[in-house]
Amino acid sequence: MEAHRGTSSAAAKWSERVKKLGESGLTLGEFAKREGVNAGTLSFWKWKLGRREGGRARGSRVEPLKFVELTTATPSAAAPVPSFEVVLRSGRTVRVPGGFDAAALARLVNVLEEVRS
Repeated sequence: MEAHRGTSSAAAKWSERVKKLGESGLTLGEFAKREGVNAGTLSFWKWKLGRREGGRARGSRVEPLKFVELTTATPSAAAPVPSFEVVLRSGRTVRVPGGFDAAALARLVNVLEEVRS
């Protein structure tokens, strides 16, 4: 019976240390050194006390998942596609949208430059 009381007293002492560890912001090793206790013993008691609390160490509860719906932007909401204008020698203007095919534009410019107005 006496041994049981001693274990309970030890558990209470280590429980308080583990609580202070969590509040300290220090690593386990830093806290153990500061308190003058063995880091392995502190780690053991942290684990053991966490198991007593239903397997959940203090502060390690898993939050419920939150989902956010993602949608694609509509073309009107999308950023405008850059475009530019090509002014031919004849004075004609060709407006070229972004994402154009360079080979097709070159063929078009060649054809338009050959056409006389």
